[in-house]
Amino acid sequence: MALDWSFSSDRLFRRCQRAYYFREIAAWHNGRDPLRREAFILKQLKTLDLWRGSVVHTAIQNLVVPHWQNRTPLDWNLIVKEARAIAERQYAFSRAMRYRDGSISKSKAGDDYCALTIHERPDGTTEQQVKDTIDGIETALFNLSEMSDLLKYVQGRPKYFSELSVPVSYHGANITGQIDLMFFRGYNQPTIIDWKCYDSAAGSDASLQTALYAWLLCKNPKWSITEPETVELVEVRLGRAPAVMRHRFNADRFVELEDRIFQSVEEIQALCGDASFANTDLADFEFANSANSCAFCTFRNLCQEAGSCLITL
Repeated sequence: MALDWSFSSDRLFRRCQRAYYFREIAAWHNGRDPLRREAFILKQLKTLDLWRGSVVHTAIQNLVVPHWQNRTPLDWNLIVKEARAIAERQYAFSRAMRYRDGSISKSKAGDDYCALTIHERPDGTTEQQVKDTIDGIETALFNLSEMSDLLKYVQGRPKYFSELSVPVSYHGANITGQIDLMFFRGYNQPTIIDWKCYDSAAGSDASLQTALYAWLLCKNPKWSITEPETVELVEVRLGRAPAVMRHRFNADRFVELEDRIFQSVEEIQALCGDASFANTDLADFEFANSANSCAFCTFRNLCQEAGSCLITL
């Protein structure tokens, strides 16, 4: 056993150790343990913003990249139509709460699988907001279609790797990056593209996230990337302000990132050990620092049932 580490799990650990427990330790698809099954279901829930990005990623992977690989023309109107159909099927799946059907696995449901927070815990979200979210999927894809310089740069590559999983074992932790798109400009010269489909007032985390992808490529022996400077990192923003951003990665950045990961893993391991359910106790995990964290927490009901929630809502 080893804990799974990511920047999102690190942020969750710092925000609320108990939410970390439910998401990263307790969650398990095995329906024979009700608590673990419930934590697994709640782990799947997405906000509308995350859902929009997920559908855009699926559309690019399944509807766009195959055309690039086969060097066939893209009909963006058809791609947008098919992406909207995916979104509508997913919304219907979630609204019917089929994600709670024990006979339907994520793999069996395929691209139709979806679990939205608004169907698990109604929050006043309107049908118009849902429509706006689906319209945002359309906007993101049309924004991509108009990035002529980027498309010229991406098209014509010998091979594309879409939604590529790159695993590494490091300091007793499993670290896996899901690279949105990768291709090689030349021998051992990878380009990583990170699709961003939201507009955040706090700014994008793509610089940090793509740096992690580059670090993983360098650490994973399958790819034989020995010089960090050869990894090109490209953030493509597909929201209301479309843009292409390039981020720096070199040997110094490599060392800084590895130090940060090492320190985070050490801190989490000090509490969680190997992060196995059998060897951890919820009572050892601290409360959230802020009541707002509880108010919007996916695992709030589980936490309350365990008598451990910071606030009662």
